[in-house]
Amino acid sequence: MIDQKTLDKIELEALKRNIPVMQKEGLDFMISLLNEEKAATLLEIGSAIGYSAMRLVTNVDQMKVETIELDDERYQEAKENIEKYKLQNQIYLHHDNALTFDESQLVLKSFDALFIDAAKAQYQRFFEKYIPYIKEDGIVIVDNLDFHGMVDHIEEIRSRNTRQLVKKIKRFRDWIFDHELYDAHYYPVGDGIVVVKRKEKE
Repeated sequence: MIDQKTLDKIELEALKRNIPVMQKEGLDFMISLLNEEKAATLLEIGSAIGYSAMRLVTNVDQMKVETIELDDERYQEAKENIEKYKLQNQIYLHHDNALTFDESQLVLKSFDALFIDAAKAQYQRFFEKYIPYIKEDGIVIVDNLDFHGMVDHIEEIRSRNTRQLVKKIKRFRDWIFDHELYDAHYYPVGDGIVVVKRKEKE
């Protein structure tokens, strides 16, 4: 197993190397939410070096995480971390593009929660591809929906590429908040988190 001190050390190292790890405030929020929801299975899109998955399985009761990572080096590091701390029975790691991933390869066939923290321009596609694997009363957690406060100030962004990306984040945010099938709630923690649930059938 892994203790909190070691997790903090992994987080610091990742930040020094500019590896995108979820802000601690956001992760703490997620941990309390998942415990509250009694979630025991989570599908994560974007593993990076396995840090968030390791923190979740350490702090959420009986949690198992299945996670997909595209980047070769990050996947390799995540694999090493999971093996080093003997978490293979709690974290199932796939090396693949989540958009083209063959869902029949999923170890856990349905999940209490979906966590999207990968290519921001693809949030809607990730959501639509994986929502069928989330239980009826399950939740979807999406991170980085403020994008450093830029989403509400698109006109001030000078870089064309950044502007295009932020527009796509805003498009997803508008889409999910206006969706007739889902209830979405925004929480100003970390870099902006949205929690989505299916609307109850009348």
